[in-house]
Amino acid sequence: MPQRTRASLRLGLLLRQAHRRAAAALNDALAPLNLTSKHFGVLLLLDRDGVSTQRDLIRETGSDKAGMVRTVEDLENVGYLSRTRSTTDKRVSELTLTAAGRAAFETATRAGGAAGRELFEPFTEAELEVFEDLLTRFVDAGRSHA
Repeated sequence: MPQRTRASLRLGLLLRQAHRRAAAALNDALAPLNLTSKHFGVLLLLDRDGVSTQRDLIRETGSDKAGMVRTVEDLENVGYLSRTRSTTDKRVSELTLTAAGRAAFETATRAGGAAGRELFEPFTEAELEVFEDLLTRFVDAGRSHA
């Protein structure tokens, strides 16, 4: 097996392990808020986009439909998001953060930030910039092939 192939396979495993470690740290940080990393991802996207649909959230997060339905229902049940019928397509609900959802997102962002600082403490600022650049290029390259 060529060296580059072996390296890319190891990188795939390392990305999976890194994701699991980061997700566990974020889940631990969010647990006192009764939120998970899945909830936080939806809050993050709604904060970024202002309005979204379940279909768009599924595409952005890679979640399956049933999982996203549960996540959206959880957030709606605690009053963090509102669901309204689209004026252009009555079959679609538009999702937005409520005032309570924005406040929860701010609190979760602080908690997640503390967890992130701990995770990335061993790295210099320059290393983190390179790391972010490489991951961004990796993700963007996948989008152009999708």
